[in-house]
Amino acid sequence: MEWKAVKNLLLVLLLMINAVLGFFNYEQYQQNMLSSSQEKAIYEVLSQNRIILYTDLLTKFPPMRKLSLSAPMYSRDDMKQQFFAQEEVTITVEFNKTIITGENKILTMEGNKGQLVFINGTRESKKITLDEARKEAKEFMESLSIKVAENFEIGNVQEIENGYKVTFFEKYKGEYVFANCFEIYIGEKGISHVDLNYFITEGFTGDKKDICFSDEALLTFLREIEKEREETDIYETVTVQKMELGYDFQEMEYLKVDNVAKLVPCYRIYVLGKQKPYIINAYTNEMIREIKE
Repeated sequence: MEWKAVKNLLLVLLLMINAVLGFFNYEQYQQNMLSSSQEKAIYEVLSQNRIILYTDLLTKFPPMRKLSLSAPMYSRDDMKQQFFAQEEVTITVEFNKTIITGENKILTMEGNKGQLVFINGTRESKKITLDEARKEAKEFMESLSIKVAENFEIGNVQEIENGYKVTFFEKYKGEYVFANCFEIYIGEKGISHVDLNYFITEGFTGDKKDICFSDEALLTFLREIEKEREETDIYETVTVQKMELGYDFQEMEYLKVDNVAKLVPCYRIYVLGKQKPYIINAYTNEMIREIKE
């Protein structure tokens, strides 16, 4: 009977401990979430300053680690197989650039950066819609290796002059890696060219650190817009089309030590009329790349 009483007491204690831990976990979960009142407040502040949000706000902000990248190592045969398959090509080298020319494609690679140009497009000329642009871009990505097709997702689609730019980012364990991307330009003749940026993703590194919430990042963005308005004396309404959270370079820092770079969590804010996003360091809530066009 005494042992049974002890077991019952232990069971009660375990239940109490689980309840306490559950409470603290819930409190931590709530602390890392944007409340409805915070969401309403940022919409109102931006609206009062002629900034319109045409996107859903991110609402969950768990602490994040840095992400390590390393310089890619590839051969000319790798590049030929990836983009030209069995096609006959000519390969030339100019300083640090490798140029591969096929029947309708020219690939220029330099380090982690490259551009693939389709000389005559990829199809017959016709008007292009947003959905068709997404479809053609996706088909291009799927034509590459299985690893590329599986690890990259559409991150953003922008209307540009004479067509659309569809950007695919690497998705690593659920997080966007902005430094690894394919920017696919599509017009009436299909794909005109593809700009690509690629590193080897090594994995997360360091301790988890708190990041700023999306409303805090938007206030930093607001201050940047107000500064631009004062400098240009242009006070037009600004439309935010999309806001994303992922990993990017800090202050354009590239591979410095042992060919390894550490990326930090960043917000990207896309504005109507600008091809490039505003980028904010999610650790410090500071603008780390000012866009000038």
